[in-house]
Amino acid sequence: MNMFSVHKLTPDMAEQYVAYFDNRAFSDGNEQKGCYCVWHHWTEQKEAERNALPENERPFSKRNYAYELVKNGKLNGFVAISDGEIVGFCNADLKENYFRHSRENDPESWEGIDPDSKVLAIVCYIVAPDMRGMGIADSLLEYACGYAEENGFDYIEGYPSDGAFDARNCGGTDSMYIKRGFQIGHAGSRIIARRKLGN
Repeated sequence: MNMFSVHKLTPDMAEQYVAYFDNRAFSDGNEQKGCYCVWHHWTEQKEAERNALPENERPFSKRNYAYELVKNGKLNGFVAISDGEIVGFCNADLKENYFRHSRENDPESWEGIDPDSKVLAIVCYIVAPDMRGMGIADSLLEYACGYAEENGFDYIEGYPSDGAFDARNCGGTDSMYIKRGFQIGHAGSRIIARRKLGN
């Protein structure tokens, strides 16, 4: 059985991170290939910049942006490592660092949270096809919970998929969250799993 360990993604892993998305993350040919997990950082301005590039350069824009974000500590989360390679990634950060989840852009998801609360948001899990079914996503969530508690977060939340957990519905399953004491609620049509930390 393949063994893996979980770590925080660090800026020195930028090369390894893009290599994971180049070669392993979607080696089953999934249509999400090329996402590099930058959607939550991808603004309309970035899309306009990409569209302005010559067509042969466009496929590299998300890759280059992901590399830059990781290198500068702006794309965060946790990685599962096996045999020295990334085999799973959980995109997690301070909630307001995701422009799509900011108080301005997504106010309904902030209902019930005090203005000065620190929230760790988990937006995505991507496990290499050859490593699925080994509990990697579950271990990444467990590590994220420990990290949030140790680093003074008030809440940790995720956005589980309504239905199958796959590379398109990449938010994990509600059962992963329920077994760790998360409350399941809704913001519009989306599911939010949230757990209050501390006292």
